[in-house]
Amino acid sequence: MKNIFTIILLMVAASFYGQEMKRISFLNLVGNHIQVPRGCQAQSEFELLACNGTSIKWDYYSDDMLTAVFDATITAFTESNSSKSEVTFTSFGSQLTGYKFQSGTTFQFFLKGTIKDQPLMINLGTPTDISVDGNLDGVLKLVFEKVG
Repeated sequence: MKNIFTIILLMVAASFYGQEMKRISFLNLVGNHIQVPRGCQAQSEFELLACNGTSIKWDYYSDDMLTAVFDATITAFTESNSSKSEVTFTSFGSQLTGYKFQSGTTFQFFLKGTIKDQPLMINLGTPTDISVDGNLDGVLKLVFEKVG
């Protein structure tokens, strides 16, 4: 059994060997295409990592699952972080609500809402304390229209 697992693992690894990773040019936020900024790299159509210090990711859920996952995430983050404040963002005409946490010089935002009838949760980490529309820059201007 151990040998079969090893052989399968080697076959999977060999199938990826030599393949060039496809560069992702656009993020896809419920059918809204957002160009990946120059000098930044997307992990997937739903995740941008360390783009000028900002990382953003979103996941799609059913209504029930969104509430459960969001509440569990906020509870876990609240246990390890005492600075928690409510926030509201607007993205593609839809209001997203959630919480902002500060850890040192980094701000972590967890937002939930519905865009184009699709429930989703956004996880945003940034060195910028986003409290007004003027704090939205770079890729954040492409994802959000309004803060507050």
